[in-house]
Amino acid sequence: MRLVRSPMRVSYVGGGTDYPEYFHKSPGGVLAAAINQYVYVYSNPLSSVAAENFRFTYRETESVSLHSEFKHPVMKSILEYLNWQSRQNFGTFADLPAGIGLGGSSAFTVAMAKLLVHNEADKSNPKDLARLAIHIERTLLAEPGGHQDQYVSAYGGIRSYDFSADSVSVSAPILSEASVKYLEERQILVWVGSTRSSSIHSEATITAIHQKNDLLQSTFELYRKTVDSLRVVSNSPSDDYQCIANAVRAGWKLKQDFSTTPDTQVDEIIRLAEKVGADGYKLCGAGGAGFVLILASPERLSTLEKMLTSFMIISPQIVTSGCELLVDL
Repeated sequence: MRLVRSPMRVSYVGGGTDYPEYFHKSPGGVLAAAINQYVYVYSNPLSSVAAENFRFTYRETESVSLHSEFKHPVMKSILEYLNWQSRQNFGTFADLPAGIGLGGSSAFTVAMAKLLVHNEADKSNPKDLARLAIHIERTLLAEPGGHQDQYVSAYGGIRSYDFSADSVSVSAPILSEASVKYLEERQILVWVGSTRSSSIHSEATITAIHQKNDLLQSTFELYRKTVDSLRVVSNSPSDDYQCIANAVRAGWKLKQDFSTTPDTQVDEIIRLAEKVGADGYKLCGAGGAGFVLILASPERLSTLEKMLTSFMIISPQIVTSGCELLVDL
């Protein structure tokens, strides 16, 4: 029995510049954190009396003799790519539903990569896990999208990720423990109550990249300025928090010009956040679905939560570990 978990993420600034359609032409970068909301995958050898060779349980259960018979695109592609032969019963579950703008689909791919190559040291490090997940999703399956989700899920912590046509640079954890705690006490995620198709959102983002490249350049400049400010040694936790909150607020203004207009629920949540004096806010993802990130003092968050009693609220914690093997029996 093997069990792997891989974290979802919250990105604070830079989203969109992690798309190869952008960073193959201009530098891109994202400041993001892995959070304590996970995707899990597991495997166990099939019984010798099982008629199939591979079984995979997710929203449904597929039992097949050949990799190519899987309907689930990632399972089919990753088993074929790795030429997986062992007869296994695979499955997955998650803390949150799919399509919520927190990188859950890529967290699943990273977790499955870890499950399958965990005993190969030269393949199971965070860098290679992220690369393998990107190869499966973006190259073999040709799914549109960025590259931040795979890296954040593989590495964990709160880091900056710089993307270029030639390389990806991953920073060490960018905040002190005190600054992380200060930030955690001042951020919530408000569930809008619907999901979206990540591929539809990604295709719309790629179209917008070609049409509104100047907005992404502004987004990258905001990212660069934010990361440079966070690296100032003399910063206090409140300085670091305010820097991130300012970037989230400024990034949201840019994103409103970049993507489609959010729905009335998102508008209402953000209106209330502004009313209580929140320092920053943004929709995680696009298409009016998923979670709204709000940054504010604990007192203002408490006031806001009393105004949002009809919404589910999560207080995300930043986790230092990325994708990891929990059980190997």
